[in-house]
Amino acid sequence: MSRCRTERSMASPYYVYAVLARETTLPAGLTGFGGAALCVVPCRALAAVTSILDSAEPSPTSENLLRHEAVVESLRSAGPALPVRFGTVLANQDMVTQALAARYTVLSADLARLGDKVELGLAVLWDREELADTAPSEHHARTTDVERSPCSGPGVRYLMGHLARHRREMFWQSRASRIAQELDGMLHRYALESRRTLLPTPRLALRATYLVEPSRVEAFREAFEEIRQAHPRLRLLLTGPWPPYSFVTPPDTLVPALSGDPLGRL
Repeated sequence: MSRCRTERSMASPYYVYAVLARETTLPAGLTGFGGAALCVVPCRALAAVTSILDSAEPSPTSENLLRHEAVVESLRSAGPALPVRFGTVLANQDMVTQALAARYTVLSADLARLGDKVELGLAVLWDREELADTAPSEHHARTTDVERSPCSGPGVRYLMGHLARHRREMFWQSRASRIAQELDGMLHRYALESRRTLLPTPRLALRATYLVEPSRVEAFREAFEEIRQAHPRLRLLLTGPWPPYSFVTPPDTLVPALSGDPLGRL
């Protein structure tokens, strides 16, 4: 495993790809951005896989995102590894060491929990107009009837219209929640953990991620396909497997960053 030891490397900015066990052997010939050699910064039993930046920090282009992902995937093929998000740059080698030390317990636990796992992403899209016939009729009638009523003043009509719109949103929220419960009921047996967000946008009923053992990915996909076919009026999408970024423990916001560097990304 190549250590970052030169005088130049001590003072140069470091791009961080992943955290893994210190004794892990890096894949032969694997390089980072700009063809830079990969090197490791150790901290007790852990090590951060990095490359030294000779130029500006990589911008989030498709090419750079794919390059980052390719390095992470290659590292994970060599052994358990914890992915670090794109764009994590620390000022020098000492900062990398300090970042590892500051979150050592959390990173060690995450590596044991996630190092050899993958995540699958699931999205449920819907067309509310197409599904309008599934909404209770009073949700459509109340707003129109109240707003048009000659017996109601402008203030009352405004408040009642606002209430009717709120009730409609609550209906869609409840509908999205039922979809999420059905998905979890079918898929939980194949997943170790899950995360979900209801109605991130009006067109998106649900966005979810599932932490899965690699050996269970195919069974998960088969179960997903059954659900997809059972809901022809919804558009269900499945992506992955990916490194388990969504399940890495987020940083404690009470821990200060080191000299403005992105400590929390490790």
